Amino acid sequence: MQRPFIVCDPEKCTGCQMCEFACSARHGGYNPLASHIRLVRIAERAAPAHIMSIACRLCDEPTCMAACPRQCISVSPTSGIMLVDKDVCNGCGWCVEACEFGAVTINHGERIVSMCNLCEDREDRPRCVEICVHNALALSTPAEVSARRRREIVRSGVLPEMRPAARDRS
Repeated sequence: MQRPFIVCDPEKCTGCQMCEFACSARHGGYNPLASHIRLVRIAERAAPAHIMSIACRLCDEPTCMAACPRQCISVSPTSGIMLVDKDVCNGCGWCVEACEFGAVTINHGERIVSMCNLCEDREDRPRCVEICVHNALALSTPAEVSARRRREIVRSGVLPEMRPAARDRS
């Protein structure tokens, strides 16, 4: 099942951290460390840094859940969001290491795992998506992300044009 998750357009993200503040306000005060979405800066030597927010991708086969030795992570059967049993989690961090997207973090104040729950108690969009002044955040499914990426590749001219002879053979 294709569940929507929060995606960030690094071309629009300015690194203002409003998403972190909006999320943290819902989860324990205005402290980015309490946020369930993370702003990351990826810098390469000769290229400018990329800035983007990362939230749980609601994987079909969550590696974080498989890695948890205490089995405190589960998937909600109704919404598909990742649930953490706070009474069982001891903050060991195995799920953090297992997440290939870097979307799982440890709330150091409570010493338990935290990950995006898409503001499940809100009727509207997640608060971070709603508050992003640059419209860098959106809800998308994996299929929508793939389609958007394919369109970007075609528009960029990276793919060589098909020659008439090549088209005739297919």
